[in-house]
Amino acid sequence: MIQFLLILIINTLVLIAWGNYLHHLDAFTTDKKNEYKLFWLIVWGGIPSIILTVLIQYRWENILYALTGLRSSTNPFIANLLIVGPVEELSKFAVFIALVGIMGSIKEPRDGILQAASVALGFALVENILYAFTGGLVVLLVRSILTIVGHMTYAIIWGFTWGAYKYTSCGENKSPDRFYIIPSILFAAMFHGLYNTLLEYGYPLFAISMDLLTVVLFFIIHHYVRDNSPYRKYSLKEYKQAIPALKMGLNKYPKSYELNKRMGIFHIYIRRYPDAEKYLKKAKKLNPKSLVARFYYGAANYLNGNTSEGLRQMNSAVTDMPVSRSRKMVAALKKIISEESRREELMNRFSMASGQFNTAASTQGLRRQKTASSNYTAAVRLKRNKPQYYNQSASVNVSNTESINSHKQNGFRQLPKDPDTNRSTWDMAFNERQGPVILTAHYPDVGNRVVNRAGQTYKEVLVEKVEEWKLIKKQ
Repeated sequence: MIQFLLILIINTLVLIAWGNYLHHLDAFTTDKKNEYKLFWLIVWGGIPSIILTVLIQYRWENILYALTGLRSSTNPFIANLLIVGPVEELSKFAVFIALVGIMGSIKEPRDGILQAASVALGFALVENILYAFTGGLVVLLVRSILTIVGHMTYAIIWGFTWGAYKYTSCGENKSPDRFYIIPSILFAAMFHGLYNTLLEYGYPLFAISMDLLTVVLFFIIHHYVRDNSPYRKYSLKEYKQAIPALKMGLNKYPKSYELNKRMGIFHIYIRRYPDAEKYLKKAKKLNPKSLVARFYYGAANYLNGNTSEGLRQMNSAVTDMPVSRSRKMVAALKKIISEESRREELMNRFSMASGQFNTAASTQGLRRQKTASSNYTAAVRLKRNKPQYYNQSASVNVSNTESINSHKQNGFRQLPKDPDTNRSTWDMAFNERQGPVILTAHYPDVGNRVVNRAGQTYKEVLVEKVEEWKLIKKQ
């Protein structure tokens, strides 16, 4: 009973360790909706592939004997190279293509090798349990280190060719990579058979060297598929390589938020604004909570001629962002917009529409300065085509929260009323989020700075700043 528990514990630990490693090799499982599929491939890949191996091996051994007169029991070389290696690799491959076909989990070339390795890991774990009951814990520990690595690295050979075939095939146009599938299975079977043969003939160091060789092959293949993945991080200057790669990735997996977002950004860079808007709109739809997609979609909207909607989307995104992140977003956008005149135009309009990015004196900054002027100037710009009524400004002095209501009669008395609504500009700016309302404050050390966040009413800003000054004075 104790031995049985130890076997389960060791196998569970091995499963967690290797499973986490495979998951770590792909940072985009969430975007591909593959978060738990590697785990299920391990679980469902083990027992079926073992059963299939047992069924095929017995029949294949009889067929081989009928054809050649050779018995595997009398010749380890024949047993491993012509029976064990080919049968086990073929069984794992058959279960692999069945599972990934049902799951639809191959979205890019890297998926082929990682998911093939997952099925092989499941096979190796079940096989180790069977060997542990006859050979003991020592056999289990040795196999957990050596044979699991072998099974996984053999599998990535045919997993690579199958992943390439599925990725490059489109509709009725079958990829020429299909001609490499059978040779890749035979190649993996050869490595598998040689490893087993070297062990049986008493050459463990050569067998371990064979395993190390396949590990090196694994990293070479993984490096290759990573560099040819549509999820590879291309710089903006690599747009000629990036756009075809992203297009191919979207042909295979059009519901990718990440690929649509990147495609939109690259189309902004090459000044194809209608296409950029199309891709970013889809990215925003696929991930409605993404502030990044909303921000870039707004920029694409603006550059494509829809200025008011574009600014609204950008403001909406940055309102929910921390200030540090929003500044990084704006800095990144400046690099993405390659057309200098449009870039300057958008940045100027956006800075007018949202005070968030020009805030040089945040709460922390004010505390460091220890002093701040309470003299505010509010420049009210409402979204109306009547600049004679709304491009007005007035100065007010704020000393405490109670004095805020008095500004309605004092500071903004000179602002005219809107003839359509018979309401004063001040009344509309004070209580409503029509705007944007841009509020600047004068600080002794840094001069005039925009201090309100996008969407704040003037009343909310005044209350917030008065409380902030009280904190500063206490310090």
